[in-house]
Amino acid sequence: MQKRKIVIGNLKMNLETVSMRKQYLKDSENAFNKEIFENVNVVLCPQNLYLESFVNFFKEKNVVIGAQDCFWETYGAHTGEISPKTIKSLGAEYVIIGHSERRTLGETDEEVSKKCSTALRVGLIPIICVGYIGQKEDETLAISDSIESILNNVSQEDLKKIIFAYEPVWAIGSGKTPSVDDIHTVVLYIKKIIGKKFSSEIIDDISILYGGSVSPENISNIVTQAHVDGVLIGGVSLQAERFAKTVKIINNLLKK
Repeated sequence: MQKRKIVIGNLKMNLETVSMRKQYLKDSENAFNKEIFENVNVVLCPQNLYLESFVNFFKEKNVVIGAQDCFWETYGAHTGEISPKTIKSLGAEYVIIGHSERRTLGETDEEVSKKCSTALRVGLIPIICVGYIGQKEDETLAISDSIESILNNVSQEDLKKIIFAYEPVWAIGSGKTPSVDDIHTVVLYIKKIIGKKFSSEIIDDISILYGGSVSPENISNIVTQAHVDGVLIGGVSLQAERFAKTVKIINNLLKK
């Protein structure tokens, strides 16, 4: 049986007013229909303040909701943070952790690891972002360091629940993407790290996505030639119709 692809839309700190949120949901009413989800799992990640409204709106459309970040404690004196337990209670099922935009603000592998462990503990599915950060010339070394840090605190059973997203920082929002061969090489490298740490038998249970200037125009090549398990989409997800179009293209590819 063919593995379902995963498409994650990261709305970031957009839809900055209630009226913009309402317009996005209105646009989504016709853009998203159940027939485009036959072979694709779709996740949308809005700002935390919108989690509950998105959960309620999309529950009839086969779209699940995720958060864009969480804290590594479930409660306490942590002003301004959001507990993964709160995220779960609002009906969200996923959480992005370690996005490059947060790492450039100083988030470390250790913090990502702690957030991942806590998210797993409360029943959220972590989407762990890895890629080129800072001035390291060897991208694979940066990825290896990040994944090794995370795997040190994860059991083999929990590992199956984690989604990894490869996002080269230079590609995000640039309109440029690595070649499909380059993407595939990094995907294989991530699998090699995981297989070495645990077992090669677990590799098929791990989902590895690509993120960075994904669009309806390049999605076919990325999915079919880079052999990824799905994509993490930023800018295109802000336009409900283009996001739905991207999902539909992937779904149709998997029908062939």
